[in-house]
Amino acid sequence: MNIAQISSMMRGIRLYLKENGPYLTLQWVGSKIAGQLRRLLIGATFSVESETFIRGLSSIQVGQNFRMGKGLWLQAVTAHERPARHRTRIVIGNNVSISLWGHIAAADSIEIGDDVLIGSRVVVIDHDHGSYGAGLHSSPDMPPRLRPLRASPIRIGSNVWIGDGVSVLSGANIGDGCVIGANAVVVGEIPPFTVAVGVPARPIKRFDFAAQRWIECRD
Repeated sequence: MNIAQISSMMRGIRLYLKENGPYLTLQWVGSKIAGQLRRLLIGATFSVESETFIRGLSSIQVGQNFRMGKGLWLQAVTAHERPARHRTRIVIGNNVSISLWGHIAAADSIEIGDDVLIGSRVVVIDHDHGSYGAGLHSSPDMPPRLRPLRASPIRIGSNVWIGDGVSVLSGANIGDGCVIGANAVVVGEIPPFTVAVGVPARPIKRFDFAAQRWIECRD
């Protein structure tokens, strides 16, 4: 930083102090310093946009050319009861792009392949707060935040396009080359090279490589 930049910065601080007082000025300067440190430390892994929430970075692996929009929530949940041998992980491949306000959180495992395009306000979460079937039943008397996490791995293949507002939930497996329509909820397996829509998401088209075109799926 040269003298002119320092002088400009000091003028900005004095103006902010005059307009907002010492408390807000200290808060503002602190946020600027924290932002610079964040870019220096986390930016070594990937470029950080504004209003990004990242936790468990040591359990997150990100490939080359990762792009994310404003407001991404990216979290590897490590403070929960799991077997001692288990290690939470999030693995994101190369050339993955996530638009605005995405939410990716793993208590077990989330794997995203290469060349995946994820729209705005997409949720990818591999766990639930409590259990609501299959022989295990969480009491509604217990606050949700205190219920044990139940997690199953999520896998998203390569060359997948996930539309805006999609929810990919615990145990979901999306095959290579899939398209998931806007606002769908993925709760199971989506075969490779299919278009899936709805709640829960189901395939409506598949790609015929011999004919080189998309054809409707038959029940």
